[in-house]
Amino acid sequence: MKKLYVVLAFLFIGILIAGCTSQPTTPVVTPTPTAVPTTETTTVPLEKSALDTAVADGRFTALVGAIQAANLTGTLNGAGPFTIFAPTDDAFKKLPNGTVTTRENLLYHVVSGTLMANDLKGLTYAKTVQGDNITITSINGTLMVNGAKVINEDIKTSNGVIHVIDTVITPPVKPTATPTPTPTQPPTKTITFTREMTIMPSTSLSIPVGGKIIWKNTDPLKPHGVAAVDAHGAKYFGGLTGVQIAYNKTFEVTFDTVGSFEYKTTFQPETTGRITVTK
Repeated sequence: MKKLYVVLAFLFIGILIAGCTSQPTTPVVTPTPTAVPTTETTTVPLEKSALDTAVADGRFTALVGAIQAANLTGTLNGAGPFTIFAPTDDAFKKLPNGTVTTRENLLYHVVSGTLMANDLKGLTYAKTVQGDNITITSINGTLMVNGAKVINEDIKTSNGVIHVIDTVITPPVKPTATPTPTPTQPPTKTITFTREMTIMPSTSLSIPVGGKIIWKNTDPLKPHGVAAVDAHGAKYFGGLTGVQIAYNKTFEVTFDTVGSFEYKTTFQPETTGRITVTK
């Protein structure tokens, strides 16, 4: 029994020693999960084309109608980019009644490229799609285009930019080319010697100054001719001795002096005639 107590005593002492010398248990730390930020997708509305922007704006009914009538819808809905100076409906009301806005006039409101207001303020002119230049000025910070006031700047579109103007601008009037007049051919009349020994239509004719008389011989049997009857007409009829005209040949004279000039025919039939030259 005594031995049993001794054993129990040793066991109790051993348990106490073990409890005193054992290391404390390290607590297990559970990691806190890192929060992952969530990204919200923001839908940015797409910009409309210049024409669609004008339609949606509501101030450009007349301009849009003119663009459609001129078949420019496809152009202004194209890739561009374009800078458009867009007159409002009030601007169109300033035009005289019956004014037709032509395709050329509409294209005069369009410049290739994207020119924002700050870009325009550094320019004095720009070439339009129509081909002529527009003048650009900036007065106290206000843009003016050919005298039209820019009342709303920098309306961005998918194919360029719109600047709203208060007046319809027009291209310069090109001088009308004066056509070169076609020289008027001087009148020509013919006096014919025939085989029947007649003179057709007559030996006496009237022509304006600069006109031409042609004597023609159609008689195969003999020559014919003309001669002046006095010194007054000598320069036109080959002098006083005259000129012979062979078969199928002509004698042509241009009368450059106003007056009446007498001549005679030679060979058969011999007769006289007069050429009257008028102004």
